[in-house]
Amino acid sequence: MSELPKLLLKAFRSLSDAEQETVMGELLGARTAPRPRPDLLHAGTLGELKVEIGPETGGPWQSVPVRLSTDQHERLKQWCQANGFTMAVVLRGLVARFLDDQAARRTRPSAAGTQPA
Repeated sequence: MSELPKLLLKAFRSLSDAEQETVMGELLGARTAPRPRPDLLHAGTLGELKVEIGPETGGPWQSVPVRLSTDQHERLKQWCQANGFTMAVVLRGLVARFLDDQAARRTRPSAAGTQPA
């Protein structure tokens, strides 16, 4: 057993019985809680967004550091918790939707339907 698990076990054992029960309840509850896995993300407070979400095991993934305002981060966090999504899944879905929309704009014919001379 590596050092970190040993330290965690030592810390856990130093808790009272009631505290150990609370910790175990939280750990097991988080591990066994049903997680919604809808095919589509319906953004509710994020607008009219409907994005297909790919499997979490896909990849390979690349990290992109993103800074959000404290308010944006909190709102996104609350929405994700309420709807059973991770922030990463929502952000990947938003980026996918944005890129798809941009690609569609480049391929649309002009509004007037006329060709330049």
